[in-house]
Amino acid sequence: MPAPVTTNPPPVRSAMVPVVKVWIPVHLALLVAAYVLLFRESALDLPILMGLWFFFPVGIIGAIIANATGTGGGVVFVPVFAALQDGGITIPPELVQIATLKPEEAVAVSFAIQCFGMSIGAITWAHAIFVKDALKWDEKVSSQTLAALTFAPLATAIPALLLTQAFVEVEGAKLLVWFKFFSLALGVTLLVFTWIQRRQAARDRKIWVSPGELWVLLGLGVVGGAVTALFSVGIGEFLAIYLIVRRFPTKVAIAVAVWVSVVCVIIGFWDGYFNDLLRLEVALIAVPGAVVGGFLAKGIASLLGSLWLKMLASVWIITSSLYLLLS
Repeated sequence: MPAPVTTNPPPVRSAMVPVVKVWIPVHLALLVAAYVLLFRESALDLPILMGLWFFFPVGIIGAIIANATGTGGGVVFVPVFAALQDGGITIPPELVQIATLKPEEAVAVSFAIQCFGMSIGAITWAHAIFVKDALKWDEKVSSQTLAALTFAPLATAIPALLLTQAFVEVEGAKLLVWFKFFSLALGVTLLVFTWIQRRQAARDRKIWVSPGELWVLLGLGVVGGAVTALFSVGIGEFLAIYLIVRRFPTKVAIAVAVWVSVVCVIIGFWDGYFNDLLRLEVALIAVPGAVVGGFLAKGIASLLGSLWLKMLASVWIITSSLYLLLS
């Protein structure tokens, strides 16, 4: 008997599936090796760990916000470091020198923490989109479109980031002032566009990218790369907001923002490392929390919904920015 004819064609397996399956264990192994090497360079011991334990939950919160909304974890880490410097958080006197960071040191530590936390988020989003095929039928974006959305901003963000780190030097106090206003503007912008997204939720989602949008992404890469070099955040925020405004699926916008951000923070990390700005003890306590937050972020995003997460993230950013401005 002839085989029955089926009306539904078999699902097409993305060419990225085997690439992602190979990349995930390799990336995880590199993260473990990097943590071990940094630990061997540090002076981290049990008394320091017990005295600065609060950096662990800070890492969790920062990574959840970063990987669930596309907003860099620096919007959490830098305000906490500033609160330490201003005496807003009480720590043992013998650890004050370790935990009190200058603005440029805070940025370097933020870069280091995000290298780990956003790496986990990038892996989680890649596994969900390519391996588990978690996008709904009206949100499915081709691998070619995802590549264009990711590599277009990276093409200009990486040179802009490196050039800014090499030739732009901002005095620490001014850097913190700039971060306060940037963070406040970011929080307000994110809040506004969250409401815009809520009002546009019923509209058709965009699943392809036009040449004009690619040019805008190239421009965003320049601005975002330069801003990220100064504050450790920027490129992911700009991308997430722009892609959502252009009606790309929210999950796609967040995933692309996280993928671009993790490449930028890994590249940007080395400037602080080679200039001895990285406080390893602080970073190493926060990194395990960032890893936990990176794993939890997508599940929390699915549980609460992207709108609520962006609302909470924008309120956090605005509140922390006002605290920095008023302190």
